[in-house]
Amino acid sequence: MSTTIDALDVKILKSLSEDCRKSTTQIAMEAGISRPTAIARMKQFSENKIVDFGAKINLAKLGLKLASIHFETSLTETSEEIAEKLKLCPRVIQLVQLVGKPSYTALIYVEDAETLLSSIECLESYLGLKITSYQRVLPLIGQSFNLKISLEKCEKTPCGKECGLCLSYQHVECVGCPATKTYRGTI
Repeated sequence: MSTTIDALDVKILKSLSEDCRKSTTQIAMEAGISRPTAIARMKQFSENKIVDFGAKINLAKLGLKLASIHFETSLTETSEEIAEKLKLCPRVIQLVQLVGKPSYTALIYVEDAETLLSSIECLESYLGLKITSYQRVLPLIGQSFNLKISLEKCEKTPCGKECGLCLSYQHVECVGCPATKTYRGTI
């Protein structure tokens, strides 16, 4: 379902995309509208999930790396089921699917190469599939991303694993899951 936007919406979206920290008064001035109109339109953007007002984090500044993981699923598993499972993983930044095919690419962040390998193993066992390929990637346009940051850490990972039982974690090759109490990484 697509939402229709008008020229006024485009002006507000442009103002927000330049700097979402602008005051509502500033956005209204730039769009040539009243402050209440700007507030109402931005509320509609949020309710219709046209605009996400979350903060983006520059991964490189935190010493984190990006990787793309490519995998295919059986035709019995729907894209919604795959998305629901991967939505739980704090490392998954984005998931895309090839249109009309059971082929996916997940963009994840990791601290180092060993954590990448450990994360791939976790995703394989959690999803019950085989990763077809993976590679480190560099962001060329847009270096900041929305991250799932857990303030309340748990014993087990969202996918049900215990980092402390993993050999990679025990041998200090993997920093663990960012959602757990045992995480040794930066966030």
